[in-house]
Amino acid sequence: MNTTPEKGGRMSKSKKYRIKQKDFRKLENLVERIYNTATVIDYFCRTQQEIEELWNLTPVVAYFKRDTDTVNSFFMNYPDNKNF
Repeated sequence: MNTTPEKGGRMSKSKKYRIKQKDFRKLENLVERIYNTATVIDYFCRTQQEIEELWNLTPVVAYFKRDTDTVNSFFMNYPDNKNF
């Protein structure tokens, strides 16, 4: 997969990447593990507010959790299609 920016410093938005089904399943499992980890960290930060460092970190973790929710939902809702 070529991720080198084209001339002008930006990657082309029109490029399409093909992912094999086997690789898609690996990514799906990885995203699920990241989501589960983010969920645990988010819960820990929210319940341990008396620790100042965690209190300061909670908003960052919340944004990270929101993003992992989005990616995880993409994989969960992706149609079971063999043509990626």
